[in-house]
Amino acid sequence: MFRLGSLIVRNVLRNRRRSILTLASTAISLALLALLIAIFQGFFYGEDSSPWEALRLICRHRVSLTQALPASHMQRIKSVPGVEQVSAWTWFGGVYKEPKNFFARFAVDSDIIFDMRKDWSAPANQVAAFKRDRAGCAVAETIAKQFGMKLGDHVVIKGDIYDVTLDMTLDAIFAHA
Repeated sequence: MFRLGSLIVRNVLRNRRRSILTLASTAISLALLALLIAIFQGFFYGEDSSPWEALRLICRHRVSLTQALPASHMQRIKSVPGVEQVSAWTWFGGVYKEPKNFFARFAVDSDIIFDMRKDWSAPANQVAAFKRDRAGCAVAETIAKQFGMKLGDHVVIKGDIYDVTLDMTLDAIFAHA
């Protein structure tokens, strides 16, 4: 066994350029294989999407979700052929009761969000209440069940990105198709 190990080491060190190129080509091949597997899984093993989700394009700032696109871009995006609606979303972050209670929290345009997200459904009276109430919020059914939320509850979120505490009223609970 000792002879075999020393033989391998001697041959690897005999031509260093060849050894480096062999290792580099193997590493690149493995990286490409991992990338292709990830792309394949993304296309074929992801969650089933509704027809509306398949046609949705989300644009965001290249730096982070917390950075908004310039407001002037909204009109330019609306003018692109095939674009039906445009809405600004702002990642709020924040903490609900305890830091471990994580779920996505976005500030959205209440007037068009339920028209735009056709895969979200809520009773018409709840959507109307959400549109009327400037301090209102809408929550997905799964999150409402997880945290025991009911319509009319006060939802207090303490900001961690923005230094503000929001006291909102739960106006709508929507189902995600």
